[in-house]
Amino acid sequence: MPLRDEWCDLARKLDWSFSYADERAVFPEALCGTPWLSAREWREWDEPFRSTFSEYVATQHRKEVAFQAIAEALGRVEDVAKLDPGWLSVVKLHMATLPLAEFAAMVGNLRSARFGRDSAWRQTSLLGALDELRHTQLPLRAMHDLVRWDQQFEWTHRLLHSSDWIAVAGRHLVDELLLGSDAIEFAIGTHFVFETGFTNLQFIGLTSMARESGDKLFEQMLQSIQTDEARHAQIGNPVLRKLVQVDPARAQRLVDKWFWRSFRFFAVVTGFAMDYLTPLSARRGSFREFVEEWVVDQFQSSLDELGLARPRYWQAFLDALPIYHHMLYASAYSYRATTWFDFVLPGPDERAWLAEKYPSTWPALAPVWENITERWRAAGPGVEWFTHGTTPVAFCNLCQLVLCGGTPTQNSAVFVERGGRRHVFCSEPCRELFEAEPERYAAHRGVVERILSGEAPANLLELLKYFGLSEANWGRDIRSGDYPFLRDEKGEP
Repeated sequence: MPLRDEWCDLARKLDWSFSYADERAVFPEALCGTPWLSAREWREWDEPFRSTFSEYVATQHRKEVAFQAIAEALGRVEDVAKLDPGWLSVVKLHMATLPLAEFAAMVGNLRSARFGRDSAWRQTSLLGALDELRHTQLPLRAMHDLVRWDQQFEWTHRLLHSSDWIAVAGRHLVDELLLGSDAIEFAIGTHFVFETGFTNLQFIGLTSMARESGDKLFEQMLQSIQTDEARHAQIGNPVLRKLVQVDPARAQRLVDKWFWRSFRFFAVVTGFAMDYLTPLSARRGSFREFVEEWVVDQFQSSLDELGLARPRYWQAFLDALPIYHHMLYASAYSYRATTWFDFVLPGPDERAWLAEKYPSTWPALAPVWENITERWRAAGPGVEWFTHGTTPVAFCNLCQLVLCGGTPTQNSAVFVERGGRRHVFCSEPCRELFEAEPERYAAHRGVVERILSGEAPANLLELLKYFGLSEANWGRDIRSGDYPFLRDEKGEP
């Protein structure tokens, strides 16, 4: 029998010339990507893993056995109930957003398995699709038995099908990136920027915090997913390398765009988790520190290797890094009933840690939490309150996140008049991205647009029902104001 090395490359490279069909008809530019290149120009495409299907199945079987063993041993209600309640909100947030993104990524990989321009690219994408289907199923399976104990875990399945504002923002990103992009843009935006540039925040940063929090199930799941991501993330680099050769301006534009959009998404998913919801004793660094190490340093070195410049919005990203997710968290805390997970009020120790990690921006943010702390002291423990009355918040017409860019004293919102309608954006980068491709974004109906059209109610209490939330599962302060530092006058922050 031939050795693996004797047949593997031949089996991976199975492209052929078409005799009775035009290559452009078989691989149309609209789906394969711009600029259109013949198969001959893609035949040097390669990636380092070169997995065969039989090897893939054997490896995934071992991972499934390992994960199932952890789930059976440590995934019971009594095990999860021992975890810090703040960490449980990390789990609820991530377990709900994972299936939304991973299922869309499965579809995107399947499209690349058909329209990728090299057979090795298509084969690797097919294995990537199987990966993403598995990543969709892992959280759904792991959280299923917890729903009877805590209804917020039901959002692991529900978020994808809801109209909650976080779901609207998440779908706006993943629908464009994972479902609406051609094979070239999908490979660069997903595999190079999103997976290579940002997901290490999850798979390295949050994995270490899961370990310190005593959550072996979440740790094992992230590790199991990370090894898959490392393999199919390799698709992006050779695609981007080819695009740099033939159309460097387009290559730079795609990197610019998806870098900014990815940062906005991870500011919610990872920024909340690392700097607020993870218990202080389990934090292994701030969101800013992890981004500086795994995005600023690692991603920039990848760009240098390809001869690309820093993303166009690099300075805006650096300016937002020490403050944007803090502004977003404070906004979400005030509107906490609009989410399916609970929020932590940072106490004196947490605020001292945040002041140390964010010395340039925390002085502007500290008064916000001082006011919220005083409100809790006045209300007393167990008396849930909200700062917003019944008025819904406004959202960016590009990223669909809350209009909370800038600082507490100077919001960075900007406006554009188009087609008789005013579009509002949280930042200049979001405005520029919108104006560069208005045909992609102008018709999108966010939460505010749905309210104005009468589809969604304007009253916030009714809007919660529209989001799919009820008193049994909407977000609250994690301790309902019953913090020791609120009872101790000497614990004044």
